[in-house]
Amino acid sequence: MIAFSALTPARFELDAQAALYSTLYGDVYASANGAFAQAVHVFLRGNQLPQRWRAARTFVIVETGFGAGVNFLAAWEAWHSTAPPGARLHYISVEKHPFLRDDLARVWFRWPHCKALAQQLLANYPLPLAGFHRLHLNSGRVVLTLLFGDVVDVLPELEARADAFFLDGFAPAKNPQMWSERVFSQLARLAAPGATAATYTVAAAVREGLQRAGFSVRKAPGFGNKQEMLCAHFEARRAATLDRRPPASAIVIGAGLAGSACATQLTARGVDIEVIERHASPATEASGNPAGLLMPAFSLDWNLPTRLTVCAFLYALRRLPPLLGRGWFQTGVLQLARDDAHLMRHQRIIERYRLPPALVQIVDADEASILAGQRVAGPGWWLPSAGWADPAQVCRADLAGARCTFGRHVARLRRQRDEVWEALDETGAVLGRAPLVILANAHGAAALLGEAAPPLSVTRGQVSLMPQTVGTGLRAPVCREGYVTPAVDDVHCVGASYQVGSDDLSTHLEDHVGNLQRLERLLPGYATGVDASRLSGRVALRAVASDRIPLLGPCRQDADGLFACVGLASRGLAYAPLLAETLACMISGEPLPVERTLAARLSPTRFARAL
Repeated sequence: MIAFSALTPARFELDAQAALYSTLYGDVYASANGAFAQAVHVFLRGNQLPQRWRAARTFVIVETGFGAGVNFLAAWEAWHSTAPPGARLHYISVEKHPFLRDDLARVWFRWPHCKALAQQLLANYPLPLAGFHRLHLNSGRVVLTLLFGDVVDVLPELEARADAFFLDGFAPAKNPQMWSERVFSQLARLAAPGATAATYTVAAAVREGLQRAGFSVRKAPGFGNKQEMLCAHFEARRAATLDRRPPASAIVIGAGLAGSACATQLTARGVDIEVIERHASPATEASGNPAGLLMPAFSLDWNLPTRLTVCAFLYALRRLPPLLGRGWFQTGVLQLARDDAHLMRHQRIIERYRLPPALVQIVDADEASILAGQRVAGPGWWLPSAGWADPAQVCRADLAGARCTFGRHVARLRRQRDEVWEALDETGAVLGRAPLVILANAHGAAALLGEAAPPLSVTRGQVSLMPQTVGTGLRAPVCREGYVTPAVDDVHCVGASYQVGSDDLSTHLEDHVGNLQRLERLLPGYATGVDASRLSGRVALRAVASDRIPLLGPCRQDADGLFACVGLASRGLAYAPLLAETLACMISGEPLPVERTLAARLSPTRFARAL
């Protein structure tokens, strides 16, 4: 697992020849003879691109040293004009010292011929946080995964098969760690059969390191004043590689946030999806609550749940606005501290990891009240990029490209000799046939898995729908033990109760009373005069694994085409997009958007392994 630490952004200036110069490493990012021309000569031509990708369905490039993104923009420009229709480029790049967004904008201003691509990348460029950041560009034809962190830490966490390597670290004498044996061994692990590599340097340590890793190496004419460069070809035999072609069809069971997200990600990869939902419409169970918060959560040791939650939050933050349009409310979210110790812990988290103000800020009670638009009970932290949405609207948007069968319950699954799964109803009638089935039906997955089911429990939650009580209203959601969202059509969503093991779907007066009590501890006096007995509400059941981590991946060790995406608990709006992207990549053999150790921890078979 990556050792999460604070990042030091790139420090740079222009040298006497107007080349971009790193003050951290005392070396130039690219030749003064032309950064784009160098990228084309060294990395595209050095890897025989774009010729090699003209017949590809997917093509994977792994780069060491994103820098100012010149090589990526050059590859993207070439891919856009030469790749076959429907093909997808995965470009994965490691960077220990990422540029800040405003600095990149200033640098790219000097290269106007890539202005349109640069603007699209800037609009999606991530915050300077260690870890994996996946960006979908060019209407999904180009997928950029930025790995922020030290190369020796992040490359072992990458699951991919690279067709080409762009080795573009600073000179070995300036940055020896980038050219270490540990890095070369990872290149060999990641290399697909026939993979190539190219680099500006011809240092003996680089040539010999590549050769020891299984690459044949040759010198080629260099760029500008550099007489030579290196080109390499991976020759070591590999017994097996990932199958990059997903199945022609698949069944998704469940049309909530998890199922609809899986449907849209697989549809984007050309899979014919049939969604089977036992209710008459999508988002009828937990995903049907009228409002869902999208916000991160932090821990002092940046543990695995924090890694998942923050990574999922940042991914969803790039995906939901274009999906929902005006249905996405990026108002920010205010979380109040439970006590002084809780507040100080978050202050230490922000300082330890140098979390940017665009992600989180400590605010006192007066500042918090101004942000919320109402008097709040105390200090806390403001999450300016967070927001909220109607989960059902997300589901409907995601299901736009899928075939859906509503009102039919999958009671049993049957595996046929031709390796096709059949979904059967209570009478034994076949509802659908496909080589792949994804269980996205929350706690209902346990009944279909039988003895192989992982430990999933049910928690009951009731939200209260409260009329807006004051004319000025609430500007942003406020949360602590409970939460309240701004009014839509003059009605607030206030929640939520939490009862482990209960599957009672009826509304209870005592839960409305409890929700109002939690609201009083958030916004003192805001619900004065509200009669709990006159409130309407909604009850939903959440599926939670015993370790509170979602279940994602093959349901069985033999990977027989049965997958799960369940156990999202109360974070479906945040988790579903990233988990669905991860699952789609597992199925299609594409690079994963998360750390290998995180993907392993998500596996539904983790409980069987622990026995």
